[in-house]
Amino acid sequence: MKSFKEYRHRSNPKEKEFHDKFLQDHSKGVDMSLIVFGHVGNGTRPLGYLTPREEDIVLSTIQWLGSPVGQGFLNSCGFKEEKILV
Repeated sequence: MKSFKEYRHRSNPKEKEFHDKFLQDHSKGVDMSLIVFGHVGNGTRPLGYLTPREEDIVLSTIQWLGSPVGQGFLNSCGFKEEKILV
């Protein structure tokens, strides 16, 4: 699975951060299918399965949230970035 326009990661590290974090947490296609379609009962079987193209669309959307336009959208929805000190 790959993201759309990965070359943008070089010039926009926030896009790469969103992309990489999402893949880290949801690297299996089933995980993404669960997000989109939900699951049967209390199980972990999704109600439907994403195609590879649909998986790419999901990942590209996540990457977009890290773009300047996506960050503006998140800010307009009331989300503000906080630095967490570890």
